[in-house]
Amino acid sequence: MRTVLVLSLGLLPLPLAAEGPAVKLDAISYADLAAELKGLKGKVVLVDVWGTFCPPCKEKFPKVVALHEKYAGRGLAVVSVSVDPPDDADARAAAREFLTRHRAMFRNVLLTDKAEVWQAKWKTEGPPILFLFDRAGRLVVKWDDKIDLADVEKRVAAVLDE
Repeated sequence: MRTVLVLSLGLLPLPLAAEGPAVKLDAISYADLAAELKGLKGKVVLVDVWGTFCPPCKEKFPKVVALHEKYAGRGLAVVSVSVDPPDDADARAAAREFLTRHRAMFRNVLLTDKAEVWQAKWKTEGPPILFLFDRAGRLVVKWDDKIDLADVEKRVAAVLDE
């Protein structure tokens, strides 16, 4: 009977393993983000502004991860910027879980400023937003609202080739 019981234990469901390594999500101000981006001169930088409350943001995110995986070796740096409420622990946890699930192994930050600050700086009402900067740190293009991911990849590749 003991043998049967031991063999039966192998049939019990096990908890699922995490879908990827845990990612770091640092809470920073808009000013600190701007300084970090200036420090990335020499790289082509794609900044993805998103939130867990934004279905189009979550839909495009796997493509952003794929762009990082495809072009990081050529000098692409991706920075993901969550604009989820910084004082909401559940929102922070949801953002971290989302990033982990999608294996976002690049710089991930959560803005600590009120929405009005970054909305005014970026001249937008909210995500989704993508910014592409060249190696000199100049803004090449800003995409918002409806983002054509094929165009994003084409522009990223072109700027990397410059």
